Amino acid sequence: MSHINKHLAHTLEQQHKRSVRGLFLKIEELNNACTELRKRLEPRVNLTLYKNAIDYVNQFVSHTSILNLKFITNTQNLEVAVLHALLLSYILENEDDHSFEYEDRLLQDYVQQIFTLNDHARTLFMNHRGKMLTSIQKQST
Repeated sequence: MSHINKHLAHTLEQQHKRSVRGLFLKIEELNNACTELRKRLEPRVNLTLYKNAIDYVNQFVSHTSILNLKFITNTQNLEVAVLHALLLSYILENEDDHSFEYEDRLLQDYVQQIFTLNDHARTLFMNHRGKMLTSIQKQST
C-alpha cells in the first residue's frame, strides 16, 4: 500500500511541476508578445513622452528595463507581464492616432490572457494602474 501512495505522490508532484512550468512559459510568451507589440509601436510613438510611465514600470523590473527585458526573473514574472501590458495600454490610450486599432486589439487579447493566468492578475493590473497614474500625475507637476 505504501508503494502505491509514494507512486501517487510522485505522479501528483510531477503533474504539479509541469503545470507550474507551463504557467511560467505562458507568462514568458505574453511578455515576449508585449515586447513585439512595443517594437511595432516604437517607430510611430515618441517613447520619451512616456518616460514617467516607463520609470514607474521599471521599479518592478530587476537589473534591466522594460524596454530591454532580460532575465528569466523578469520574463517569467506575472507582475512584470501585467506592468508590460499596462504600459502598452497607457501608451495606446494616450496616442491620438487611430491607426493603432490593430495593435489595440492585440493588446486587449494579451490582457485577457494575462487575466486568466491566475485569480489576482486583474486586481494587480487595476491596482498598478491607479498607482501608475498617481505617480505620473505627481511627476508631471
